[in-house]
Amino acid sequence: MEISERDYDLLVDTQITVDVMLGSSDITIKEFLNLSEGDILSLDKNAGAGGDIFVNTRIVGTGDIIVIEEKLAVRLQDSMDSDNVVRYFFDEKLI
Repeated sequence: MEISERDYDLLVDTQITVDVMLGSSDITIKEFLNLSEGDILSLDKNAGAGGDIFVNTRIVGTGDIIVIEEKLAVRLQDSMDSDNVVRYFFDEKLI
C-alpha cells in the first residue's frame, strides 16, 4: 500500500498512547490477592535491562529507564525505522 503525503501529514498529527513495560511476572490470582502494600513483585528482566516501548500491542522500541526531576522517563535506545512505524499505523487503521 502506497502512503500519500496527505495521509502521512494526517498521521503525524494523530495522538497516540505510548506504554513502557519494565517486565512481567506470572503469578496466580491467589498470590495477587494476597499482595499488600510494601510487598515486592519480582519481574522477569534483569536490573538495567531497560523497558520495551509499545504503541497498542506492537513493540516499537526499547529504552533505558531514567529519572528526570523525580519522574520516570525513557531514554530511547533502539526503535523501528520510521517507514515501518508509519506502515504499522496505517495497517492498524489508527488514523
